[in-house]
Amino acid sequence: MNKKISSNGKPKIQVDLSDQEVKYPIDFDFKALMDATINDDENKENIIEVFQKNNIKYLYHDKKISTKGTYVSFTFKITIISKEVMQKFYADLKAVKGLKFAL
Repeated sequence: MNKKISSNGKPKIQVDLSDQEVKYPIDFDFKALMDATINDDENKENIIEVFQKNNIKYLYHDKKISTKGTYVSFTFKITIISKEVMQKFYADLKAVKGLKFAL
């Protein structure tokens, strides 16, 4: 079922994907928004440790700094092999120092 929702005054269509199933393995770009007051190497290593802990294949893609320099985002190409790995991976990310947002 599609619903019209408003975003910044512009109507958008919201698509209900709740009945869709993800087919594993899946490759996608993973982005981590981190606190820029922490050293870039430390931020990157903290994310990589979670990949390694969950046996996730990854390839570092790039880094971007926010306009005000408050945040830094890291993008990786990753491969998730199952729903269970995906759930554990995102649960483990909650403990990463300096992580503000992940998608």
